[in-house]
Amino acid sequence: MIRKQHKMQQQPVTAPSELPFLTRKEAALALRMSVTKLDRVIARGDLRAKKHGHAVVVMASEITRYIEEWPDVKPRASQ
Repeated sequence: MIRKQHKMQQQPVTAPSELPFLTRKEAALALRMSVTKLDRVIARGDLRAKKHGHAVVVMASEITRYIEEWPDVKPRASQ
């Protein structure tokens, strides 16, 4: 018996920044923090997340908003 080879067409990989939402792990990577820290930020209400079935996702626009709220670095006085 000869089996037919089916070529699986690969879907183009979308960069996380191009997706409308990110998983907790992707969001943590984007924010350069651990998933545990991300969960604390979400629990405090500083970053909004959404439920999708059993998954928790973070909108990409929400990550941008969260970063924009970080304080600016003040220049040091020259000595």
